[in-house]
Amino acid sequence: MASTPIHFIVSAPRSGSTWLARSLNLHPDIFATEQRLFGEHVDLWSDRRGGQALKITQDAYVRNLAGYYFFDELQLEKQDFIRQMQDHLIQQLAAFGLQQTGKKMLVDKITPYSGTADRVLRSIHRRLPDSRVIQLVRDGRDVATSGTFDWLHLDSAGTDRHAYFVEQTPGLRLTRFFDDQAIRQWATDWRDVADGFERHPPNLVTRYESLKTNHGQELQRIFQLLEVDPSPEIIESCVAATTFHQATGREAGEERPLEKARKGITGDWKNYFTKRDGELFQQIAGEQLLALGYVPDDTWVDSLPEELTLPAPGDC
Repeated sequence: MASTPIHFIVSAPRSGSTWLARSLNLHPDIFATEQRLFGEHVDLWSDRRGGQALKITQDAYVRNLAGYYFFDELQLEKQDFIRQMQDHLIQQLAAFGLQQTGKKMLVDKITPYSGTADRVLRSIHRRLPDSRVIQLVRDGRDVATSGTFDWLHLDSAGTDRHAYFVEQTPGLRLTRFFDDQAIRQWATDWRDVADGFERHPPNLVTRYESLKTNHGQELQRIFQLLEVDPSPEIIESCVAATTFHQATGREAGEERPLEKARKGITGDWKNYFTKRDGELFQQIAGEQLLALGYVPDDTWVDSLPEELTLPAPGDC
């Protein structure tokens, strides 16, 4: 089977990977999508409608399939079957997408499930060694803020933030947005992706913050890496069609707490971190914040407030 060009964007969740993928999809040669090929992960999650959604990576599916498939009839040992079946599915999925879109290459965006970042990156380098890997980075504190907002309907019932933003309880003063569990989860997941890239360096690093300030320049760098046309006309069309206003009908900074695209700015963590939150985040992922240049040292925590001073719902 002929090999199909597959490249990757890998980031922590809530780092702008969907926005970047949509930008890439406007290039005439690129089909960007999300396939969840690697990570050996399977889980049931509650969805936004109160039901359950299966979260399973392709490698986990194939490994489970091997428990039932009559691979011996193919004169294959179990591990050979798993390897060949996964290789076959990877190529078939990519070929299908490119055939349907008429594009030349596929870019797969991956936000690794908890604890799987190293496995994902290792699998990419082992199974698709010719792929180019783009690391998309966002300040982990903004990731935690955006992610905790995104999960308001899913895991925050009974918390003050749910009462404040979802129930809009009159007179409620929200003195702390996060709880310890939320900070620990988001800081750990963000750190794990950063650490994974320390062990498996990417071909290119781009940042959410850079995409916000100079989207076109960052796309040019990516197009050059992927060896597709980086002409100004293509870049301009990619940028113009994927602004925050185009996606939401709002200007960046106009907050709607319960929507997927909530605010579209950088540095919003400063409005929601207390000193307790900062201390926890620094303890878990301070080394990575420093290594990625988001803080000069650990003194950023010192300026954080003991409590938030957000107005009560309904107050002006």
